[in-house]
Amino acid sequence: MKNDPDRADYPAAPEGHGPVLEWHQGRASTSILGGFFLLLILFLFMCLRDWGISWMSTWWLWLFIAWPPFVFYFIGKSVGISAGADWFAVKTGYVETYELAQVKVVGTSGGLAWDLELKDKQGNELSINLREIQTNRDLWDLVYNGIVHSVQRGSAKTNTRALDKLKLR
Repeated sequence: MKNDPDRADYPAAPEGHGPVLEWHQGRASTSILGGFFLLLILFLFMCLRDWGISWMSTWWLWLFIAWPPFVFYFIGKSVGISAGADWFAVKTGYVETYELAQVKVVGTSGGLAWDLELKDKQGNELSINLREIQTNRDLWDLVYNGIVHSVQRGSAKTNTRALDKLKLR
């Protein structure tokens, strides 16, 4: 699902490369929902910790509870990614997807927070949450095709997790 391109904040095409074919802008509403979920968990923790709701009368304890939706709002808006026929960009840089030297999937949390780390032959590298890049299926297809090309050609080193999670074997 795309957002309004006039309001989106995603990287432009790198100089000397083709146009942006697909892009994704993080949605603040999704992040705010996550922030409210964390708020609920913190609220329940405080109630269980004190065996009641007496902690609610202490105003400064609410500061520990109420921050997640506000912080998550800005985190959600910070995600902006774009891809062209042979490149993939985040706000901090880009890689050439058909010239990759390294493809890694790293992370913990039982698979809830996998990060995709890419490095191309020119030394450009970036890291992004795998869930974020897979949100836009067409964008993921552009990036994945470049990853598969680089790995199958033998020019990109991978780790076992990347081979398994991205089905590169």
